[in-house]
Amino acid sequence: MRHCSSGPILRHVETERPSERVVEQRLRNRLMDALEPMSQGDDGVRAVGVVEYVEMFFDVIRDDPPLGWRTWSCFTPQEVAAVDVVLRVVSTACEATPGIDDADRFIASGWPEQIRGPASAALDLMTARGRFDEEREETEPSHPG
Repeated sequence: MRHCSSGPILRHVETERPSERVVEQRLRNRLMDALEPMSQGDDGVRAVGVVEYVEMFFDVIRDDPPLGWRTWSCFTPQEVAAVDVVLRVVSTACEATPGIDDADRFIASGWPEQIRGPASAALDLMTARGRFDEEREETEPSHPG
């Protein structure tokens, strides 16, 4: 006689944590997503709103700790330098426009167009290499930018 269970079969499934490298690859991809509206200047602000425009970037790139993202193995030295320029300009824009969360007021400040150039340069550089896989470690990006 077989024993049948009337309840669901529960299985313990271990979820594998991604490696530090895979996490960095994912964050690099998110940075590319954040640079997209920034590279569009005023239109990018209109597309996502001021808060999202800034927060998408700062969700990935911060200066605490100072080296942090600059040491990620998925960046080239040229990408680090380009993103650092964007960080400086965006940080300066935020300091110059505290409390502005209205797209028209932020656009009128002129900052989106000042951010556009460095953001476009960084995005172009990263896009030329492409996007990394988000599930497995890669030495070079395997997906088109």
